Amino acid sequence: MKIHLIHKILQAAIAFLLLYACQQDEIIHHDNDTNGLKINLSGEINQVAITRVNDDGFCDKDEMGVYIVDYEGGEPGKLQLNGNRATNLKHTFDEAAHKWISAYDVYWKDNQTPVDIYGYYPLGNPESIEAYAFEVQKDQSKEAVNGMMGGYEASDFLWGKAPKVAPTELVVKIAFHHKMSSARITLVEGEGFTEGEWANLQKQMVISNTKRNAAINLETGSVTAIGETSTTGIVPYKKGDEYRAIVVPQTIKAGTKLFNISVGTVPYTFSKTEDFTYVPSKMHNFSIKVDKKAHDGTYVFTLISESITAWENDPVSHNATAKEYIVIESKAGQLKECITAAKKDFRKVRNLKITGDINANDFSFMKDSMEKLQALNLKEVTIKASTNGSIGKENQIPDHAFYYPNLDRSLTYLILPDKLESIGIYAFANNYALSGSLTIPEGVTEILNGAFSECKALTGKLTLPSTLKYIGNPEYGDTGVFNECGFTCQLIIPESVEVIQQMSFYRCNGLYGELKLPNKLKKLGAYAFANCENLIGSLSIPQSITHIPADAFAGCTGLNGTLQLHDGITSINRSAFANCHFKGELVLPKKLTVINELTFSYCDFSSIIFPESLVSIGEGAFQGNPHLIGTLNIPKNVQNIGRSAFWECNNLNEIILPSDLESIHNHAFMNCFNISRIICKGTIPPYVQSGAFNGVAKDNFTLEVPESAIQQYQAAVGWSDFKRIAAHRELVCRPAIANAINTQCTRKLVLNAEGDWEVTDKPEWCSLSAMNGSKKTELTLTIHSMPQGSPMREGDIIFALKGKDYTTKCHITQYDYEYDEDEIITLQSHSKGQGVNLIFIGDGYDAKDVSEGLYLRDMKEQVEHFFNIEPYRTYRDYFNIYTAIAVSPESGIGTTNSIRYAKFETTFTGGVGLKCDYDAVFQYALKMPTVNESNLNQSLIIVTPNTSDYGGICQMWEDGSAIAFCPKSTYGYPLDTRGVIQHEAGGHGFGKLADEYIYHNEFIDFCQCTCCEHVDAVKGGHALGWYQNISLTGKMHEVPWSHLIFDERYSNYVDIFEGGFMHNRGVFRSEQNSCMNNDIPYYSAISREAIVKRIMEYAGEPYSFEEFVKNDKVDSSISTRSSEEYRGISARSNSHEPIIHKGKPDILK
Repeated sequence: MKIHLIHKILQAAIAFLLLYACQQDEIIHHDNDTNGLKINLSGEINQVAITRVNDDGFCDKDEMGVYIVDYEGGEPGKLQLNGNRATNLKHTFDEAAHKWISAYDVYWKDNQTPVDIYGYYPLGNPESIEAYAFEVQKDQSKEAVNGMMGGYEASDFLWGKAPKVAPTELVVKIAFHHKMSSARITLVEGEGFTEGEWANLQKQMVISNTKRNAAINLETGSVTAIGETSTTGIVPYKKGDEYRAIVVPQTIKAGTKLFNISVGTVPYTFSKTEDFTYVPSKMHNFSIKVDKKAHDGTYVFTLISESITAWENDPVSHNATAKEYIVIESKAGQLKECITAAKKDFRKVRNLKITGDINANDFSFMKDSMEKLQALNLKEVTIKASTNGSIGKENQIPDHAFYYPNLDRSLTYLILPDKLESIGIYAFANNYALSGSLTIPEGVTEILNGAFSECKALTGKLTLPSTLKYIGNPEYGDTGVFNECGFTCQLIIPESVEVIQQMSFYRCNGLYGELKLPNKLKKLGAYAFANCENLIGSLSIPQSITHIPADAFAGCTGLNGTLQLHDGITSINRSAFANCHFKGELVLPKKLTVINELTFSYCDFSSIIFPESLVSIGEGAFQGNPHLIGTLNIPKNVQNIGRSAFWECNNLNEIILPSDLESIHNHAFMNCFNISRIICKGTIPPYVQSGAFNGVAKDNFTLEVPESAIQQYQAAVGWSDFKRIAAHRELVCRPAIANAINTQCTRKLVLNAEGDWEVTDKPEWCSLSAMNGSKKTELTLTIHSMPQGSPMREGDIIFALKGKDYTTKCHITQYDYEYDEDEIITLQSHSKGQGVNLIFIGDGYDAKDVSEGLYLRDMKEQVEHFFNIEPYRTYRDYFNIYTAIAVSPESGIGTTNSIRYAKFETTFTGGVGLKCDYDAVFQYALKMPTVNESNLNQSLIIVTPNTSDYGGICQMWEDGSAIAFCPKSTYGYPLDTRGVIQHEAGGHGFGKLADEYIYHNEFIDFCQCTCCEHVDAVKGGHALGWYQNISLTGKMHEVPWSHLIFDERYSNYVDIFEGGFMHNRGVFRSEQNSCMNNDIPYYSAISREAIVKRIMEYAGEPYSFEEFVKNDKVDSSISTRSSEEYRGISARSNSHEPIIHKGKPDILK
């Protein structure tokens, strides 16, 4: 029997592991190179769940069927009756083990071929894929007996599909949908009845004139009513005065009876004056009030409400599981006596549901005396304080309640009380068999140390309440609340949490997704998230945290985004971020004085901005950061650089050491092979321990020191190994490199000199605007043209201080290429409409990148990414697509604290935001053949910064102009380059769609944050005709997509889901998941329609909804896949909402 869970909309998510297989006569063996990777699945039911009895989604011995189909040649394979990778594979739920059991394992074909996975429930024996014969039961009031499903359950057909699942996905979740329709009739007691009369009246209900047979397409999930109309009708199940029945989707002619009601002996029939359609996957709700006339006792039936809503869970399914428990009404401190009074042997009870009151003494009794107890349901229990007051608080699970330190037995299944405030220390620690998911109920404010420590079989989902404040308490030791639990889910920490104590999530390797620390967090304990290897993405430390303890995030190898540390942080202890894989620029807090040992070891930072307050860099602080590149400028107050501090940072080019530096310890810069310049400002040589510079080529460059200290360095231990030591002078050329392709071009140079300077050498194919000068001088460098087909040429311009033996250089390189600099390339011309312009521009690509084909290859790949999603794929012929060869002085782009010379000055603005010289970009776009000032606001410019760091933002103007920044992200799917361009460019830039991801567990109209926009921004977007994919109302007939909700072509998955535009409450979206939520390759139906409307408008063609539907090619099942399937990116916490500028771009004013 299905047991449907809470959690709005896609609830019923069960974190179970399915090992899929083929039927015995169809076993498909895995190839040797796949390492035997099994296909692991779990499932969830798409519905609104409003009650629950337990935390599972299915009951013992439930059976479902699964088909798995390989892709062939990059295209989806055809689901067939036989011969699939898995064909109608039966899975049986084992409730005791909390997992699904299949007869055989099934494996991926290889490590590249994706699959489509289809599932349905209940299990049958299909004789056709296109027309699986199914029948809803006549008597749906029939209860389940002897392992057979009840009539209602047997009629409720569920279907789901997980499309194009890659072998990289660790757990594949199938979102199941109710494919039938549901009729719910509620009888409401009206006026005229005496007390108790209504309850004692006999009432009956029959759903009339429906076809009970259906043909189901197992590939699409579509249902068609077939056969004759039943003459006997359907008997619904009844709970109180509510009647529910499963009905095959179909249309009933006007005037035909829909249902018959009898109250007492009085009949009533209900029909509609127009045709009535039972909509698939929806509930049809009718409330009928019954009044009794005082003068003659006759009944009057009045329809008081009628509505179509999302499918709610079915209470009838819960009753079956409830019967499996022994239910005891208890009094506090008397549980043993209550069980005995119920004539049960407490020593033999396995499954126990308690109602009433219990206290700490009752918990001790259960732990010490109920040796067979396995499943415990405390949902309806109230926990009282112990009478002696020594142990046990009101509404608290007592300390050590079910702590089994040395016993082999333990609970396997647990439901916590709805009325609960606290969970005591070690309450369930070492319950090695406690399995499944864990839901901490709303109202709990603290979970104390060790409460679920080492509950390794808890492999499902962890759900924490919005009331939670304390995950552990420093007063009760250092054992983590959830350390070494086996949860497999995205970790969502409520905004209310203020304390995360030591080791709280230590070695919870199954937790995945991006880690969002709550803004109210005040204390973070050591090892809090250590070795949580599957947490991914970026990390931002909340403003209220000023101390980061030892090993807090050590070993979180999946954290591969950016690390944001605010300036209020005063200390970071040893190994705090060791062995994480953070990328990009590390900006250290301004008040930080010490970097402790191993703090940032084995990360992937590309640059470091040190604070002026820094005094000491500890042992191994940055060792093993292979992507640190460029100049390492140690602040002036640093006195010590510890052992192995920068060991194997082998891409460092230059080190600047401050004047007050006292010591450099063993191996500090060992194996930094690419260092080619060291400037040491100290007039007294710092003490250098042996091996500090092992691996640095000491005779390839000049060690630059103060002129007065040259002899001291030449004699000092460690420094004397450098063969060339000379005085440091002020002579710098910016940039120090210049490059070009064949075309003659000019570049700007700035020379900073402490006095007079001159050019002593330069390549003959270059010229300068001045060959000598004094102090700071701006120069124009001309690189002359080079015939195509010529080999690459390079040379140095040598600048020298007059009268000083001191030089610097600018290295010039010229490369051969088939196109000229700034040459326009038309990648596609429109063949439909009047043409819609797309301009793809790269920034931060130097001449070498261009000549090697990287620039044009990236632009063409970005074009394909843009169009590799509907509706752009279908409407591609409406577009003109241009690029031009934009050569930058340097490769890469800058950040807030580092400079890269890019053609359009594109730079990160902090975090994931990006900006550029907007006027220069718009001016460049206006050079494209069909772009002009009148259509610039209908032309989308896509800038691809030459960086693999994750980022993305769309700069938009109220007139419609837009520049979408889409870096070459190397994040995993779906936050890869494709995801970025489809979200930022296709979604924001062209579609004018709003973000649907969630940052804050807050109402949008009450949120006080300053990090994102709120209600006014939504209203402003709507006023511009944008943001059609979100709404500030949840009323079905008022949302922009109301026409899709009741259209049978979309009603299966278009509905109203709360959460979007960075907020969890008070804003609504149309579908569970979409590209505007977590970058998956799918736009919601309303988003697709908004995009198509805009294409038609810009192309000068009329829009037709029916034409849109006709061309709307999309597999809607992708939209219903759980956000958990995209391991942790349901909230796109690395994204920045669009920046909307007033009016129009300056270039158009």
